[in-house]
This record gives sequence, C-alpha cells and structure tokens, in this order.
Amino acid sequence: MKNGSLSRKIQLVVVVLLSGLFLTACKGHNEGHGGMMFDMAAYKLDLTEAQEEKWFAIRDELKQLRKEAREEKQNHLDKAKALIMADSLDQVEVLNQFEQHQGRMLSAAPSVIEKISEFHATLTVEQKEKVIKLLDRFAKKKKS
Repeated sequence: MKNGSLSRKIQLVVVVLLSGLFLTACKGHNEGHGGMMFDMAAYKLDLTEAQEEKWFAIRDELKQLRKEAREEKQNHLDKAKALIMADSLDQVEVLNQFEQHQGRMLSAAPSVIEKISEFHATLTVEQKEKVIKLLDRFAKKKKS
C-alpha cells in the first residue's frame, strides 16, 4: 500500500510541475515593466529618431506576441487540467503541447530577428558598447 501511495505522490508532483510549465510557457511579462525597460534602454543608448522608430517597432511586435499568448493561456490551462484529471499522464500529448509552443515561438522569431537586425545595423560602436554594459548589469542583477 505504501508503494502505491508513494507512486501516486510522485505522479501528483509530476502533474503539478507540468501544469506549471504549461502556465509559464505563455506567461507574459508585466507590460508596464517591459515598456519601461524599452524606454530606459532608448534613453541610455541616446538613440536617434530613426533608431527609436526601429527600437519601438521591436517592442510593439513583442507586445503583440505577448497579447496573443495571453489569449491562448486559457486554452493551455484547460488542456493541462484535462491531463491532470486523466488516470495516467499522456506523455505524447504533453510533448505535443511543448512542440506547439515551440512552433509558435519559432514562427514568430524570423520577424522579430529581422527587426532586431535592422536596429542593430543602425547602432554606432559607442551604442553597442553601452548595450554590452547594460547586458552585463542586467546579468549581475539576475544573479543576485
């Protein structure tokens, strides 16, 4: 009886972890904070008007992608609930859900990367050095 109880607890932990992954897969960052970060970076990099236009086009596309992800979140939650309620975990369906999420990310990536590339082409050496400093500072904050 103890092995059955232990096995059930392990299954419960796996299901809770999977549902957490489903929920965080489409979780958007706080748009207020994200918008502020774009504004701060534009200020710190001392962007020209043309550079700002490209920079904020990236922000707008990312905001749209986050909006779409939020709209899909309930669908993911419903699927996670169905997987949790099943007698056994459908590993194929779990893998399918991850593949669908990755597919959406990969389909959106070329457009975002193109905008980033266009923006990158406009940066001066000094601005690139400032970007490196900002990245280093953010990395340090993440470690703390």
